[in-house]
Amino acid sequence: MFVSGPAPLHISYPRFKAALGARDLAFIRRNARSIAIGLPDAAEVCRLIAEQDPGRLEEASVHWIKRYAAEAPGQRRSDYLVIVSAFDSLTVDPERAAGELAALCAARGIGS
Repeated sequence: MFVSGPAPLHISYPRFKAALGARDLAFIRRNARSIAIGLPDAAEVCRLIAEQDPGRLEEASVHWIKRYAAEAPGQRRSDYLVIVSAFDSLTVDPERAAGELAALCAARGIGS
């Protein structure tokens, strides 16, 4: 069996939440392959990206939208208007924008 390197360690959800609360985007990025998070938490990571590295927000938002498209049951076309509007305002009003994304996830039954 070919092994390309050590398997990534799993980062616990409480450790991720602590990093998120500490606004430690560097830790989250370093461990991204080892952290399993839901869409609401991913929206909070996008909020950090908007605040700390806005040049990477476009890529992060497209990734989030793809996940939403794949994971959200009962989607409506209007969901995507909310999503695009929220991402467009994420650098201006990050708290409100991330809240809108989290509310949309809750409306579709998607938890953290």
